[in-house]
Amino acid sequence: MNAQTDFDIGPLTWVKSEIDLALERADKALQELAASVAVDNADLGQVRFCRTHLHQVQGALTIVGLDGVTQFTEALEALLEAVERQEQPCSAAHIELARRAMASLRHYLDDLIGGQPNQALRLLPVYRELQAARGQERVLATDLFFPDLRVRPPRRNGGNPKIGSGEFHARLRQQRAYFQRGLLSWLRAPQSGAGVPEMLNAVKRIDALQEPPSARAFWWVATAFLTALAERALPADADARQLCTRIDLQIRRLLEGSSNVAERLMRDALYLVGNADSKQRAVHRVQEAYQLAALLPGAAPETAVAEESVRRRLREAIASTEESWNKFCAGSTQALPTFRSNTTALAAVVEELGQADFCRLVQAIGEVAEFLLKAPIKHSEALAMETATAILLALNAQGNIQYLDSSFTHQVNVMVDRIHGCLSGKPLSPESELPSLDEMSRQAQEKLLISQVAREIQNNLTHIEQVLDGFFRDVDKGADLEAWKRRCDRSSVR
Repeated sequence: MNAQTDFDIGPLTWVKSEIDLALERADKALQELAASVAVDNADLGQVRFCRTHLHQVQGALTIVGLDGVTQFTEALEALLEAVERQEQPCSAAHIELARRAMASLRHYLDDLIGGQPNQALRLLPVYRELQAARGQERVLATDLFFPDLRVRPPRRNGGNPKIGSGEFHARLRQQRAYFQRGLLSWLRAPQSGAGVPEMLNAVKRIDALQEPPSARAFWWVATAFLTALAERALPADADARQLCTRIDLQIRRLLEGSSNVAERLMRDALYLVGNADSKQRAVHRVQEAYQLAALLPGAAPETAVAEESVRRRLREAIASTEESWNKFCAGSTQALPTFRSNTTALAAVVEELGQADFCRLVQAIGEVAEFLLKAPIKHSEALAMETATAILLALNAQGNIQYLDSSFTHQVNVMVDRIHGCLSGKPLSPESELPSLDEMSRQAQEKLLISQVAREIQNNLTHIEQVLDGFFRDVDKGADLEAWKRRCDRSSVR
């Protein structure tokens, strides 16, 4: 991968369900906290529960390499810690902000799974609110900006003549004097641009003294930054002034014998270079090498924001529909009304997209819900499979909705025919076979099987818990414990 936006979602998909569950529990704790605050009796124990679940989320995000999102989660956890320690008030406003932050985090991760680029800066507005609530006056965008720092500058044409240590330090001291003179001139009149060319020339000469390429990376980026500043492609603001001062400090460290560059300094310099609207090749080469444009989200038009909101609700509606169907197929008859309401909500969201084939597919899923509500005894394994396959087809389609073509139309035609065949009790026609749908059917069967096994495990664990609870409350009920042990032994023999 060449950029942090080329994020491998594989590891995230492995832990996504655990993250969602932890966020759900954290949100439930905040809801209970809000209820206690409403009656003027704040239960700070709920804050601790929420932080515990958030810490699990933070650990998972760290493992999968989402540095910017991890920083966002740390800020949320820090705010809750301040509330728990009563350093910040346990107010309805803080609770609402924390819940909104968790919702933003959940939506961001859903977007990543859905194919959106990894641009943690999209969380910046809420991140700034979190830090402001903690009393942080100045919040930097680069807190959430994590480019790939392994990039190296291109090789020079020809090598530099070797110079001794004394000559190296003499030239370095000279260039620092030039840089400081230019910096002082610029700080006196930043808008005039005076002094920037002198700083730029000094940094270019320092870059020419550096070997190997790993030692040159920062000076190459600093050259791009000062080039953009010289052509007024960057504003002469506090961020630019601070970076120039830090470049001077880095020259001093180089004179002291240390070529190490702090990661934060490199990130700050790259962030400014990435935001430079420059026409200079020196700037473009750095922007392209670090793929900075992909890391900086642009201002999305209102229509795009509205469309993304619909797609997010579509993903959530499909997930809820799938969950309730799996529960019903696993034996929970109480999930059937929920399935019907979820299909109704799903149909309403799909209607907003205006995709006719998608609407027909969701309508067929809704027909299953209406059919089973009238005659639940007509539920069959074939109907379970076809409905689960239809839901999987909807799930796959929502991730590629802008690319749906005639092949999707054919898939929907076959899928609707299969469902109608199950509802009418007629055998499926031979032309209903379609390799892509057959593969989805196999996946659907695996999901249903896993759901059924999970329900059996959950029922067994519940029974074990009841038996153990009864024994510890009344030791005379040891016979129940022995009966359960014999049952387990027979199961293991089978």
